[in-house]
Amino acid sequence: MKRILTNIIFQPFPRIGQRIKQESDKDIILCSKTGYSLFDDKNNYPSIFENVFNVLVVTSDFKFSFEVKGKNKIVKDQRYRWNNADICGILKCFCSPDDRRIILPSGIHDYMLEFKKEIYAKIKHCCTPAQFRELSSEIFIVLCKQQGFSSCKAEIMGNLVDFYQKHFQKKKWEALNG
Repeated sequence: MKRILTNIIFQPFPRIGQRIKQESDKDIILCSKTGYSLFDDKNNYPSIFENVFNVLVVTSDFKFSFEVKGKNKIVKDQRYRWNNADICGILKCFCSPDDRRIILPSGIHDYMLEFKKEIYAKIKHCCTPAQFRELSSEIFIVLCKQQGFSSCKAEIMGNLVDFYQKHFQKKKWEALNG
């Protein structure tokens, strides 16, 4: 029997922000070795969760939660920032990376992928790395539907995301077995 994703609960609900670049941001250097500036960071990560929040994922077999917070690359900034969606090739036929409906799903999915080791450590007794990868894609699909994509479009996008993770990020997922 296939595991069923039954609910995704946010506490509190994520507040999503758009990072606006300003010329003065070029003067704020975040890494003196590379010259990486706040302007560069906003260009690379145009979206940001303005608050720290918890995500509770409920499936037919188990539930788990994780806290979404910053990467700490910007000193004392607990907000998580991401690049909207790494949409390439055929996926652009279905959605622009700047479509407002993709922002929340891509943010949660990116967080789950970036911190997959920490999140998977909580649930490895319940599922395999492959099942966790599929679950992260299913969460993406459900959130896409909740944000206004049609079921068909959300399923296609989610399956393409899962295909990419399964075949082009294989080594990163296999690392969870160790």
